[in-house]
Parts: sequence; C-alpha cells; structure tokens
Amino acid sequence: GLPEAVQALQLWLGDHARDAQAWQLLSGLYTAQGLTLRAIRASAENQVALLDYTAALDRFKAAQEWLRGQSASGGAIDHVDASIIDTRQRQVEALLKAQALER
Repeated sequence: GLPEAVQALQLWLGDHARDAQAWQLLSGLYTAQGLTLRAIRASAENQVALLDYTAALDRFKAAQEWLRGQSASGGAIDHVDASIIDTRQRQVEALLKAQALER
C-alpha cells in the first residue's frame, strides 16, 4: 500500500538523493497521504536533484510559509521536519551563492 511505497522510496533516496523522479513520486505519495509539508519538501528536493536551486529555494520558502500558517492557526508542527527544511534551505542558498560566483 501507500505506506510501504513511501518507505521504499525513502530508503531508496537515502542512497540515491539525486534521483529527481523518485523525489517527484514521493512528493505525490505524501500529497495523497495529506502530508503537505513533506510533499513540499520532496518537491524542493526534486528541484535540487535537477540542479534548479532557484526553484528549490522557492519550494523551501513555500514550506516555511506553510509552517507559519500552521503555527498561526494553532496547528501541530513537526519540529523535526521544520528543522530539516531550515537546514536544507540554508544549504540551497549557499549553493545558489556559489553558483552565482562561478558565473
């Protein structure tokens, strides 16, 4: 079922983080499970795998906005996911800066 497919993809991506199609598929599975924050993050990781750091940063910022909305409405926040998103956003910002310096 869905949980097994998610788990299999998570394991795969642990060793194949640059598999853009796997990230895209995982994003869709998270969406189907109603896991919006994880779906947005997987979408961002898909963009990182495609080396589109601008699009990835946009998705990470969308995740931050979603978190702010959840917090404002008193919704539950997964602090582990929030921390991962913060860290990945900073890493992608650094990659974007490095990319700009190379040009």
